[in-house]
Amino acid sequence: MTASPEFVDVAVNRPLDPLTYRVPEELRDEISPGWLVEVPLGTKNAIGCVVSVRSETDGLDASAIKAIIRRASPEYLIDTSLMKLARFIADYYFCSYGEALAAASIVGFHHVASSSLPVFRLREDWRAHAGALTKRQLQVCESLDEQSRPIETKSSLARLAGSTPPTIAKLEQAGLLISATPSIPEPDRKLPEPDSDHVLIPGQQEAFAEICRSLDKQEFRTYLLHGITGSGKTEIYLQAMARVLDRGQSALCLVPEISLTPQTVHRFESRFRTEIGVFHSQMTRRDKLFLYRKIESGRVRIVIGARSAIFAPLPNLGLIVVDEEHDGSYKQGEVPRYHARDIAIVRGQRLGIPVVLGSATPSMESYQNAAMDKYRLLHLPDRASGMELPPVRIVDLAREVAEGRGAGNFSNELIEAIRTRLERGEQSLLFLNRRGFSNFLFCPSCKWVARCEQDDVSLTVHKPRDSRAKKSDTASALDLFEKPIAETSAYLRCHFCGERHNAPSACPECGNEDLMTVGSGTQRIEEEISEIFPDANLLRLDYDTAGGREGFLRAWKKMTSGEADIILGTQMVAKGHHLERVTLVGVILADVGLFIPDFRAEERTFTLLTQVAGRAGRATKGEVIFQTYMPNHTAIRFAMAHDYEGFFAEELRRRRQLGFPPSGRLIALTFSDPDREKSYKASRMLAGILWRQRQQWGTRDLGITGPTIAPLARLGGRFRYRILLIGKSPKTLSKFLHAALADREFKMPSGVRLAIDVDPVDLL
Repeated sequence: MTASPEFVDVAVNRPLDPLTYRVPEELRDEISPGWLVEVPLGTKNAIGCVVSVRSETDGLDASAIKAIIRRASPEYLIDTSLMKLARFIADYYFCSYGEALAAASIVGFHHVASSSLPVFRLREDWRAHAGALTKRQLQVCESLDEQSRPIETKSSLARLAGSTPPTIAKLEQAGLLISATPSIPEPDRKLPEPDSDHVLIPGQQEAFAEICRSLDKQEFRTYLLHGITGSGKTEIYLQAMARVLDRGQSALCLVPEISLTPQTVHRFESRFRTEIGVFHSQMTRRDKLFLYRKIESGRVRIVIGARSAIFAPLPNLGLIVVDEEHDGSYKQGEVPRYHARDIAIVRGQRLGIPVVLGSATPSMESYQNAAMDKYRLLHLPDRASGMELPPVRIVDLAREVAEGRGAGNFSNELIEAIRTRLERGEQSLLFLNRRGFSNFLFCPSCKWVARCEQDDVSLTVHKPRDSRAKKSDTASALDLFEKPIAETSAYLRCHFCGERHNAPSACPECGNEDLMTVGSGTQRIEEEISEIFPDANLLRLDYDTAGGREGFLRAWKKMTSGEADIILGTQMVAKGHHLERVTLVGVILADVGLFIPDFRAEERTFTLLTQVAGRAGRATKGEVIFQTYMPNHTAIRFAMAHDYEGFFAEELRRRRQLGFPPSGRLIALTFSDPDREKSYKASRMLAGILWRQRQQWGTRDLGITGPTIAPLARLGGRFRYRILLIGKSPKTLSKFLHAALADREFKMPSGVRLAIDVDPVDLL
């Protein structure tokens, strides 16, 4: 008989190795790896995951070992395969095992029971009492009122509203903020009408047959499904998943953003006539636990979700699909800085199942892997509908300006194209990858620009969402350009930290009251469209208007029903949407993002332009208009021709000269501190160790650049310096960095933070 474990190692969500704890008598007969437990940590308590159990202390003083306090989330267990995957993430992405496990846990490291968490909501008549509220209290109420998802903790509410616990406590005392503890009801949502299987066209048949070979053999292989926009990639996913489900297995489909899940879930439910699990980071902990229970019971066998869904605990997984695999949102920006596409491949390899990566514009890395036969390339050159890719017209904005044509941000060609669609009852989609009303606030006298105090970026000018000017109110809806900024309702917002500021009445440097707003965002374009086409039904879709998944769902219904005549948006409208009524796509300014100081800027521009162009002409003949000041730029020329292979070859030549991906691998090391000098000294210290170690290793395959100040020199009030490691082999790079960090001379100064980003998607 095996002795009951007396001690366990627990990994907490901190940059620490697992810690040893004593197991209370009442838990010894059942405790096992994968449990979430609450443990004492310093002067506070923390929740972590049991990673191993044992009867010995390995030399530790047993009397000094603290005991586990309780089991957390008693209905939940992290399974062994996900624990092993988290171990890989910790080693590859330079984070602790606990930090990786917290990401891999569907409920994080929290205590969650079915009905244990309160939800904060506003009293229905709260607006009747708004006049008695302070500015901060009103900000809390308005922030909560705008949310489409429940807020579960006071700290979450405080962060959301940029407020403090005392302000929230006063709202509770006044009875305007109510804490409730509802149980989780069974969803009673009617499934959509059934969708019959579709016959595959020849290109689809060939790709599907290839994937089925691996499905039938139940073997690992990575497929890159490169299909032009509208080529029917989703239909291949559906038929492959049907084959998996017929064998009693489960399937996982990743999409880059939750905005894509409504239409994807609708189509999957129509085909399979069963409940589809949806998993993403904006779900409440209670809903995540409920999804876990449905997966565990077998009620849900298909999960669709964004980046974090790669950790969905599906048993007997038979297929992983990563749709729009090129998208940068698959990369996690915080610790652990994993890439969901790459983790999907690792998970598929460990389970011995195929992984399908789909895109009309594959990432440079994936396409190069296919060229080197690491992935199997499947090509879909034709649209499933039989329609041709839409022709693209270029409007040279420099010439338009010189010849005095057009109106505001719209060329005559684009205006006439939109008018034609309105007359035909067809939809137009307008794209500008820039939120807000204007890029920044500027003083023409002393050249002052409104900048964020915490981040090294200019503040974007916004107008309140309900402030669209009526025609009777002003001679021009573009009132920010017609009036002094102080006389408008405009405000300034940082798109990095989210901080909101009142617009100044005068320049703080020279006192000039005639401040200017420079550049255009979707808010300004919205007002220009309303001026040009006052009778059109206009729908604007960006992160300021979507309001989370539910907000996007409402917008999506308007788009697909034809209720919207003109759809205006940022990259949210460019990704994967199938809009059969859209026959015109107009890109307001194709140059946005082209000259950002990052090596992927041209790739991102080409991808966005190609993707948004692909929204046109899905069911009937369409056309695309690119407005640009750079008509001869490589990214724009190849996007105009829908020529991915040409762009890839051109861009690959440039990347090879730099040694950048896909020709090489990168690790970015970013030091930050409120004191610029401390941050710089810390980066110089590690750089010195790296250069000395490179000389000792005698290798020329490793490049070291920096330290240099980061393009975004300050974020969150911290000054940032960057070292970049460049090499051919990820294993060599990893060993090299591990050795440097373990050097006895490397001691991180107090307060300085080091962010290690393996395979970064940007270098800002």
